[in-house]
Amino acid sequence: MSVKKTSQILKLKLKKSKLAIIDIGSNSVRLVIYPDSGKYPYPLFNERINCRLGEKLFETGKLSTRSISRALKALQRFSVIIKNMEVKHIVPVATAAVRNSKNKKEFILPAEKILSSKIRILTKNEEAELAALGLVSNVPIKNGIIADLGGGSLELILIKKGKIKKLESLDVGHLIPVNQDKIINLFKSIKWLKKSNNMNFYGTGGSFRSLGSAYIKDSNYPLYLIHGLSIKTESSVLLLDKIMDAKEEFSGIPQNRMPTIKNAANIIQNLILACDPKKIIITGTSIRDGIVFELNPSKIINPDKSSNIKYFTKNQRFNGMQSAIKKFFDPLMEDLVGPKLKRLFKLACQLSDISWNELSDLRGAIAAERIISLPLKNLLHKERIWLAQAIYHRYVGLKDKKSISKKLIRLLTEKEKQSAFAVGIGLRFLYTFSAGNPKNLDSIEINIENKKLVCVLKPKGKILFDSNSERRLKAFANACKLNYKIIDNNI
Repeated sequence: MSVKKTSQILKLKLKKSKLAIIDIGSNSVRLVIYPDSGKYPYPLFNERINCRLGEKLFETGKLSTRSISRALKALQRFSVIIKNMEVKHIVPVATAAVRNSKNKKEFILPAEKILSSKIRILTKNEEAELAALGLVSNVPIKNGIIADLGGGSLELILIKKGKIKKLESLDVGHLIPVNQDKIINLFKSIKWLKKSNNMNFYGTGGSFRSLGSAYIKDSNYPLYLIHGLSIKTESSVLLLDKIMDAKEEFSGIPQNRMPTIKNAANIIQNLILACDPKKIIITGTSIRDGIVFELNPSKIINPDKSSNIKYFTKNQRFNGMQSAIKKFFDPLMEDLVGPKLKRLFKLACQLSDISWNELSDLRGAIAAERIISLPLKNLLHKERIWLAQAIYHRYVGLKDKKSISKKLIRLLTEKEKQSAFAVGIGLRFLYTFSAGNPKNLDSIEINIENKKLVCVLKPKGKILFDSNSERRLKAFANACKLNYKIIDNNI
């Protein structure tokens, strides 16, 4: 499939200044204001107002006078906020409800006057591509299916080798009552969908986030965080059955979603059954993230890049310590964590001094809490917990102060727990030896030989290596299930 690039549509030369994106959807109108042209992953301001523009659209083909009035009032509020925040760049976009309405001008003309800006009505393909770009620019996806369910449309995207391969935008949404046979046949007609089984399935949009919230409540899941939540396929199907059978409110689902949640659950369940995915991953990305990527392809946040993670660690004590630690640990990486955790290992090095300026007794707990709460969309739940455990032990060592919930730790496999613990104890040894200064790491080398952790000390390293250093080296070796050996190198 040939996909038209939205970068040819959303033309805007950005200088270093605030950026406002207004997303006029079928269910809600949202304003997001970013501090530096969308460079950072969290906004200065983020507000959604439920206007239900797509309400009754399926019956009349028109936007109702009432819904237009609600949406225009929302835009009036947003225009004042934008003006008083001195935002220079505004990107308003509208999706399915406006796109499919016969009377769109009744809304668009006064809306553009309120905003003093042209509103781009996205085509089906543009909306689908932006939804995909919003996710793949934040979450590392090699192969998978992305589904963005809104009030008036459902975007389906096939990702192969990290690239968009197929796009579909269907006039199906939680505001549009759906016939069971029709939805089944519609999904069956998408040939690539039924050929893409056993892939990860990434659900985005309010209906999927409601599913995630319901799962957290229904299963007593220990981390209330929607983005990055993984649900087994069978569990999601059973939960969707319970939601559709519920006679009253369903715990975890927002009140304003209840009128349409059964319809949304039916669409999601049939979609899951049609593509039989490996697991369901709920995400918090949107077309707004796709717009940010198109406008800032060189600035989009990527937590895997040292240049961007520095924003969260800009108060580090000594420049270059994190990169020096990674270089130091690289020879041990395969033995410590293996190839699957290589990305997390790098992040652990970068975040290893995140709480240096907190009270000493609380550093481990504060570091763990901060890492679990980092506004990085690149991290799934288990990855956050792995990082939190590693940095927790970097600060508290072998102590068990029970500051990380045991319920959270249980989400990791035994192998993952062990590798996080070993990395944390290894980081603790390095910070003890080097005093947190990268210059001191030049005087020591470490590797694994014949099931032994071998520490080679150069002349300056011999002076720095005291009893505390040896005690923590021993703890590191034990965490790796190895013996240790110290070699003096006088050269």
